[in-house]
Amino acid sequence: MLGGESGPGVQKALSFLVEYGEAFDAQRLIRVDSAHILPDPVHMLAELTEGVKSVRTLATIHSLSPLTSPWVGDLGLKEDTASPVIEDTMKAVKIYKGLGCFMTLSCAPYVMGNALKKGHVFSWAGSSGIIINNSLFGARGNRDSGIAMTCSAITGLTPELGRIRSEERYADVVVRFQKVDVEQLSDADMGAIGYHIGAMAQTKNVVIDGLPSTVPFEKLKYLLSPMPVSGAVSLCHLTGITPEAPTLEAALGNRRPEMTLTLSPFEMRDAVSKLSHYTSSEVEVVAMGCPHLTMREIRDIAYMLEGRRVADGVRLILATNEGVSSLCRRMGYNDIIEKAGGLIITDSCIAVFPFAHMKEPVARVATNSARCAHYLLRGGAGEVAGGKVMDTYYGSTRQCLDAAVTGTWEDA
Repeated sequence: MLGGESGPGVQKALSFLVEYGEAFDAQRLIRVDSAHILPDPVHMLAELTEGVKSVRTLATIHSLSPLTSPWVGDLGLKEDTASPVIEDTMKAVKIYKGLGCFMTLSCAPYVMGNALKKGHVFSWAGSSGIIINNSLFGARGNRDSGIAMTCSAITGLTPELGRIRSEERYADVVVRFQKVDVEQLSDADMGAIGYHIGAMAQTKNVVIDGLPSTVPFEKLKYLLSPMPVSGAVSLCHLTGITPEAPTLEAALGNRRPEMTLTLSPFEMRDAVSKLSHYTSSEVEVVAMGCPHLTMREIRDIAYMLEGRRVADGVRLILATNEGVSSLCRRMGYNDIIEKAGGLIITDSCIAVFPFAHMKEPVARVATNSARCAHYLLRGGAGEVAGGKVMDTYYGSTRQCLDAAVTGTWEDA
């Protein structure tokens, strides 16, 4: 490949991976089982795909800006906001599709066939998918650069470095609960816990001891997904759940932890306070689906909305992927949600929603996602006129739906 026998695109892609590996003292390249790609700029992609007929591993495409979606009008976005960047993105998606990359356009491709098992190696976009792969499925991967994912898809290879290596997967931080009924934790509680842990652990590997193995996947998704935004955690063992962590000792590699955190109701309340900031109880937008909603979440939302109606002047936006949405429409859940006044969108990310491009300004948003709340408050997504940050309300799915129906936020 390096000699050019597989074509100039493969040669360039592998040259990048070799340099990438050398920068981190990797000793070899290994097979990559899965890639998940945030589209690279078209001019760069043209060079990397020259002479390439198809990708060499299972590859899917990440969720995109709502400005690229067919929902622009329904979302209240200005029709003329498509920029050259957006146009280039769609050109890139077309190229990836031609190479055999599946157009999941989702931050949760694991519910659309790009699912991994223990020991699989991956190169993915999306910090939520990365920590979920490492922590729940026992797969192995890093927070790679954007171009690395494309190069791995083209070559089928990745450098053996970071969290791929067994010795770099042991936990450094232990988290234990104190006076917390773990059986009763809501999705918002889980998100607040994850947000607190990420801020404390930063780049270190974590192990949480004390969660029951019966916790549903959706709650674990909300627990894990904020850790890479308040900090940079990419692996959080859950004893008795993570394949590599049947016991606390196994997660630690029989070593002493560098840090032990105790989680009590006080830390949880403090984390919630950092995810909410508002001056008015009136809600204008309720946004859920970061990471993308699963079929069980949409079913439960439909049950909670049946016979109810979203208040005038409030938008309820639910983000998922095409596969989940199609199945839920077959089940009748989409019809219930739409009859109530909600909008289900696919292909897009609500965490980077372009509020600045809306026809009518929005200043108050509620969400059940700690990731989304973080981006609104601290990631620039919630900036409004004058450099101020919009009012952000963080709470459970039920709290958010009640706010959508009443138009008013009520704390738990």
